Formats: sequence, structure tokens, C-alpha cells
Amino acid sequence: MKVLIVGGGGREHAIALKIKENPEVTALYAAPGNGGIAQIATCLPFKATDVDGIVRWAAENKVAPDDPLCLGMVDALAEQGIPAFGPRKNAAIIEGSKVFSKNLMKKYGIPTAAYETFDDYDAAVKYLQTADMPIVVKADGLALGKGVLICPDRDSAVEAVASMMKEAKFGASGARVVIEEFLTGPEVSAGVHRRQNGQADGVQHGSQARA
Repeated sequence: MKVLIVGGGGREHAIALKIKENPEVTALYAAPGNGGIAQIATCLPFKATDVDGIVRWAAENKVAPDDPLCLGMVDALAEQGIPAFGPRKNAAIIEGSKVFSKNLMKKYGIPTAAYETFDDYDAAVKYLQTADMPIVVKADGLALGKGVLICPDRDSAVEAVASMMKEAKFGASGARVVIEEFLTGPEVSAGVHRRQNGQADGVQHGSQARA
């Protein structure tokens, strides 16, 4: 069995290490991978967001991530009959939009930090004038893990909002922001793996820090 891992972070390295232990795996690839992954797998010259390139390579080589998932990587692979572990594009929005995920948790009573969402800079700054500090400012969209800023005081919070909404530090991902209460405590990540009709489906992990 050939396996391709899409991504190049520590999470993908951990996944690669475990997959490498499976005796049924005859070849392990990563796109783009990293220095650590390169020691146990073949790294390919594709960005994780190059959906067309990765799908084309997977189809040619008969093998079965955040940005690639939100761009429809799993959907595109499925269309070629290539099994993929991960959520489809319409489910990956839970990871791809913090506004969507926070509203989803609120709708279904899932515990989460108190929050407000904004698509207007002035409204966000006005809210910060009376909000408790420290506070957390999050870019709505994907930002390579850099879109969450913990702000100890009002000035740094306003600066964080300005960097996202006015200076476009994270491009379109920062056009909307989530401003939420600061929580302390351990963070727990969970992954779900199920089998349906003989096929393995992956559901994107979730993380939550609770006081």
C-alpha cells in the first residue's frame, strides 16, 4: 500500500512516523514534507495547496491536510477514485472559518470561550474599549497557524485587529475576526476515524483549551 501525506508540519511528521510502522505500507510520500519527514519518506515538490498537482501525481502513482482540505483536496481525490483520510470541503469549513466554527458551537450548545465576530474594523475597536483583558484576537480564515494573537492589554488588541483588518497581514483570512475571552488550562486535541462501507473516513481534529 502506498500512502501520501499532505502537509509539512509537526502533525504530519507524527502521522508519518506511525504510518511507517504499518507493515502493509510499501511506500510513504509527503507533499511537501519537511526535514524530519524526509528521513522516513519521500518528499515531493508540491505545495500543500497544489490540489491539481497532488491529485495528478496521486492518480499517476496510484496512491491514496488545513489548507488542502479547505480547498477540496479530499473531494478531488475521491473523484479520481483515490481514498483519502480527511474531511471533504464542506466539512473542512469547521477548520477553515473560525466564525463558522464558533457560531456552530454556540448553536448546538458546545462549550467554548465567549466571543464576538466582526467584519468592520471600527466596530471591533469599539468593542475592545470595554472588553476584559487579556483577550484573544483570531483571523477568521487559515493563516498557517499564525492567525491567533493573545493580547495582554487594549493597545496590543487594537494593534492585532488593525494588522488583520486594515493591514491585511493574513490577506482575506483576516477580513473578519473573532474576538474571544482568554482561557487558561490544558489543551486537548481529538481525532475521529470511522469506517463506512469499507472505506476509512477522517474527520479533522479539534482543539480546545479550557480553564
